[in-house]
Amino acid sequence: MHKKEQTIRLSHKDIIFEDDDFIAVNKKRGWPVHKTLDPKRANLFDALTAFLKNRENGREVYLVLPHRLDVFTSGVVIFGKSERANPVLAKMFKDRTAKKEYCAVCLGAPKEESARLESFLKKERVKRIEKMIPVSKGGQKAITEYRLVDRQSELSLVEFNLITGRMHQIRAHAAEYGFPIVGDDLYGNAADNEKRDLKGQLLHAFRLSFHNPFSKKDVVIEALRPALFGEILEGKTEHRVTSKYQYVIFNKPFDVLCQFTSPNPKEKTLSDYNIPKDLYPVGRLDKDSEGLLLLTNDGNIQNRLANPKHEKEKTYLVQVENIPTKESLKKLEYGVSIQGKRTLPCKAKLMGKDNKIEERNPPVRFRKSIPTCWLEIKIKEGRNRQVRRMTAAIGHPTLRLIRFSIDKVTLGKLAIGEWKELSKI
Repeated sequence: MHKKEQTIRLSHKDIIFEDDDFIAVNKKRGWPVHKTLDPKRANLFDALTAFLKNRENGREVYLVLPHRLDVFTSGVVIFGKSERANPVLAKMFKDRTAKKEYCAVCLGAPKEESARLESFLKKERVKRIEKMIPVSKGGQKAITEYRLVDRQSELSLVEFNLITGRMHQIRAHAAEYGFPIVGDDLYGNAADNEKRDLKGQLLHAFRLSFHNPFSKKDVVIEALRPALFGEILEGKTEHRVTSKYQYVIFNKPFDVLCQFTSPNPKEKTLSDYNIPKDLYPVGRLDKDSEGLLLLTNDGNIQNRLANPKHEKEKTYLVQVENIPTKESLKKLEYGVSIQGKRTLPCKAKLMGKDNKIEERNPPVRFRKSIPTCWLEIKIKEGRNRQVRRMTAAIGHPTLRLIRFSIDKVTLGKLAIGEWKELSKI
């Protein structure tokens, strides 16, 4: 019997980011990134080259790949499209200025909700296979940060942030610290893998962030995690066929986490509001922020609305201390410096006193001697705690922050703590 050769055919849906210099693909499980020892084995580099060449009517294309993912690791893979992008990408990954974030389904769960894992790993050959082994001396220092996102029975969903970039680092660290990645045939639990009939680790590169020196913009590329992750977490043995995409809008209350579980039973999560668990937030809100949270299983919509490349406008209603002057608002609109980088131009205006904003529970603590007002701020980027830092930069600390809209999706009259499903976006 002849083994059926795998083919990789890309479509525009697999492209999750592209500009003049860079292109990113949502790699599927089982796809090799580079050429392998088997010259007949399909790989992502050749597939993308063929896709671009066909798109350009046969014209030769320039493509370079500065990093890799293991065969069974899915998610964001970025390529350079221009000669000037080649050294930029190489330096970015060498100097670790690009932030790579992963998620994985793990057997068991980490002891703490979040922590930093540090150990020394050494490459050794085990039965013709290279493997990273924890050692007390003679290895390379490996540092990984993690955050527990969800917990279901004996399994957990964990997000990882690589501080160093050793071979198999996440897989080796997860196993070393007692929560091996499900399906991992090198570092995982063999009996559990056999029971689940899984081949290959359930590890997904869900986000890549970097500064584009050509556009002078921060780029965030996200890839929706595979449906298989949710199926395994919830104990489903058969693959679910999604008949349609789902879109849910939720008016997130203050003090609620944008995730479905927390090891602290006193913390409120999305599960407390019976929101469907197979959906993923399009742009998170901090625990102390409120308002519109859009959740979906549509990766294209997530990329279109969350990727800074598309510059989709987000509207925030912001309660601040004191009353900003016209000069302060102009300064805000022009752009302020946050951690050494200037924000993009935005729109900012004072709201009338007759606004009908629902009261917060618990209420905001006011100082009687200091007046407050509401601002409407529209931005086209999404840096960490950006709006709060912007108002602080002009001397008006934020007391309350409500996201009202993302592009054309708005809260409307949805009450705090309520959610509803949309038929389309």
